[in-house]
Amino acid sequence: MPVLFADNDILLNYMTNNTESDVSTGAVSAFSVFGLSQDVLSCLEKKGFSAPTPIQSIALPRLMADEGHLIVRARTGTGKTAAFGIPLVEKLTTAGHAPRALILTPTRELCLQVSREIASLNPRPSPRITAVYGGASIRTQILDLKRGVEIVVGTPGRIMDLMERKVLDLCAVDWFILDEADEMLDMGFFEDVEKILEAVKPERRVALFSATMPEPILRVVRTHIGEVDILEDPAPAEDEKPAVDQYYLVLKREDKLEALRRIIDQAEDFYGLVFCATKVETDELARRLVESGYTAEAIHGDLSQEARERTLRRFRVQHTKILVATDVAARGLDIERLSHVINWNLPNDKETYVHRIGRTGRAGRRGKAVSLALPAERGRMKALSHSMERVLGSAIVWTQVPSVKSVMKALRRRIVGEVMEAAGPLDKPDLSNETLPGEGAAPDGENVLIQDTPPAAPAEEIQSSSLNPYIRKVCTQLVEELGAERALEAIITARYGEHLDPSRYGTVTEFTEEDFRQSFQKPGRRGKGFEGRRFEGRRREGAFEEEPRVPRGGGEGWRREGRFEEGSHSPQGGKTRVYVGLGRGHGAGAREVVSLLMRAGGVPGRLIDSIEMKEFCAFATLPAEAARRACSFSQNSSGVPSIRVATDKTPR
Repeated sequence: MPVLFADNDILLNYMTNNTESDVSTGAVSAFSVFGLSQDVLSCLEKKGFSAPTPIQSIALPRLMADEGHLIVRARTGTGKTAAFGIPLVEKLTTAGHAPRALILTPTRELCLQVSREIASLNPRPSPRITAVYGGASIRTQILDLKRGVEIVVGTPGRIMDLMERKVLDLCAVDWFILDEADEMLDMGFFEDVEKILEAVKPERRVALFSATMPEPILRVVRTHIGEVDILEDPAPAEDEKPAVDQYYLVLKREDKLEALRRIIDQAEDFYGLVFCATKVETDELARRLVESGYTAEAIHGDLSQEARERTLRRFRVQHTKILVATDVAARGLDIERLSHVINWNLPNDKETYVHRIGRTGRAGRRGKAVSLALPAERGRMKALSHSMERVLGSAIVWTQVPSVKSVMKALRRRIVGEVMEAAGPLDKPDLSNETLPGEGAAPDGENVLIQDTPPAAPAEEIQSSSLNPYIRKVCTQLVEELGAERALEAIITARYGEHLDPSRYGTVTEFTEEDFRQSFQKPGRRGKGFEGRRFEGRRREGAFEEEPRVPRGGGEGWRREGRFEEGSHSPQGGKTRVYVGLGRGHGAGAREVVSLLMRAGGVPGRLIDSIEMKEFCAFATLPAEAARRACSFSQNSSGVPSIRVATDKTPR
């Protein structure tokens, strides 16, 4: 399947003899070149859409044409919702009883986001739009469908449920749109996607948007659509790359929370996402952050829809400053002004990493992405850094944990700023009321409280301020009884004393490049570089074993909890074969096994393969570290099917 870019024939036809287009670059400067109605153009103008994005310049000409499919490799945040939403509101203007367009999304959040965005593009009563997804009342959704809608936006699971209940008829669907297809593949939904696609009439038009094009997606395209061109954005310009400063720390596992606390406290105004591998870890980390005095909440797939929406609502208005999330739960979230993205656990691939860090550094603001790596993961970080240097033009820099001294300095600067802001633009006593707001405010704010004057003078200063009478009386009394300097010290201690206490921070083991160079010097002398140092770790031949590592190229067995097991099946390419106590006799299929391993191992579905279903068990292959997490999850959780490393002696 050839990959085409924005300068395709259809786009050129739209641009021919049009002065508002730049044919040579495939760029379009106005939506009017696509033949949109004045109502839609006015709606776009009200939304502030002055010119189409590159992905819209690719998609709109094809979708506005009367025939043809559209397969686009498109990143998140490129305006693809409007790319397929504008043609729908332009063409589906006649009300009917059966849906004319079906849009599948991988998550509930993205489903709601897409439906709201398309509704905001619609200037007319038709098309009518409804969103159907799990976790919300299916009865309400059924009533919406019975009233009649033209566009249905939904998640695969709820669409299948409504089809089985015979309340969603897809026989009239002319438009079948898949948004973030690779994420549906990761989440194990593609079996449902194919069934839904088969239920739609053969004459339907298909638009598929995906950040990546793995083989399973290409297979579905070939099977259900045929050989078609795959369009792709031109390489993003420099200013389209996320403006993110990327760092990573090398830490012992027990030091991660301390490092995260220092990162949060050193930031001027931390507002960020923290990504964990599993649902259990998100809950645990959020709990520990709250216990440490931070406003944090967790979001993952086990939350009810009401709880998820409530959590996101608090995070959007910054009542919660830290959101701890899994990759799947964070899909479709569009949060503005994020300052930080923290990788508590490293992502499984570079695409996931780019998607994570792309949530900050938007709208002209610079963001920071910090990854917390274990010593055994240093190699993965170096490889990821090389990839980011090629993709984004900047490497991931190894840095040190912020020192307590630097954190205290940042806290002091922030506290002074808060107090000065609260003081407001105080007037100088010798100036008239016409003094400009803010002029000389900072020096006045300091002098009023700390100057050595008789009690009456400070009271008079306070009397002339804009404080409400209750605060004014308290201030006057404190200054009269304690004096200005002692009163200020007491107030700061009461309000910020806990924050300005350096003893609240623990110690962190620091690693440097030199530590690792010495640990791997000569084959016969490994371990010498770590002897007598101030830090200790579990060592195997001088190398830290924070996590089990698969030997390069396999071996006689693979490590389980840091040990080699004789007779075990060697993992290929860093993968491990696991036994799962869930089989056909339990009413489970491959999808249920994948879902369980995704949840237990914190790994996307595309990295789980070679699934072998048995009557009362199953076998699957997944990355070695994910297998370790899955086994640990099974051992520590009640009501979860047994998951363990498969060996030659495992019953088959």
